[in-house]
Amino acid sequence: MKIKTVTIFLFSIVVGILLLNGCSGDNKKAIRTGDILAPFSGTDLNGKHFSLASHKGNPVIVRFFLIDCPYCKADTPIFNKFYEKYQKNGFEIVYINNNGATVEEVQGFADDLNIQFPVIYDPEAKLAKKYNVRVQPLALILSPEHKLQAALMGGVSEAELNELLGQYFKE
Repeated sequence: MKIKTVTIFLFSIVVGILLLNGCSGDNKKAIRTGDILAPFSGTDLNGKHFSLASHKGNPVIVRFFLIDCPYCKADTPIFNKFYEKYQKNGFEIVYINNNGATVEEVQGFADDLNIQFPVIYDPEAKLAKKYNVRVQPLALILSPEHKLQAALMGGVSEAELNELLGQYFKE
């Protein structure tokens, strides 16, 4: 069992490196753990402006998601719970969709899962291109300085969120 876990872990690291570096050979846009994410802004489904820069000094999760992804449907309640618990401390989550869905489908996903944080519809994939995101779902976990702490592919657990972000919140 341990060999399988180690194999999955190593596979995840390799895929993560490929994901963040891309296959084009152009590493100018690649983001790596420890890099500060360049700010972006967008308009969420409620018409509100979202700016990463306005959340400087607070941890943020930037999640590229798919509406038909079982991981996204399964872990969104975990993100909702974490957001509800820590938003008063300045914590922010933003979901970004760019997988060819319509704005109505993305809104339906957000409504069905009762998402309370910003959801940005990005049909031209400008934000995914900006960060060289090639595989989704992907959660970029940012420190208060917006340094990339982790890039988590697939589903995300509450334990992972607590491990990566718990240090920023006092109970």
